[in-house]
Amino acid sequence: MNLKNPYYKIALIGAALNLVLQVVLFFAVDPYIASALSPLYPIWFILLVVGWRKEHPRP
Repeated sequence: MNLKNPYYKIALIGAALNLVLQVVLFFAVDPYIASALSPLYPIWFILLVVGWRKEHPRP
């Protein structure tokens, strides 16, 4: 996994920020508001897959 790939950077930073924001909202505001962020995790996974396909194209 080459971290120079912009898709990897965006996906990893986005997932980390999403997790931190979700934990903060869970304890500071309301667990139900924090659960609104959980549908964003598939977006970060899709970006990882796109980055993988850009780095390792099919022959």
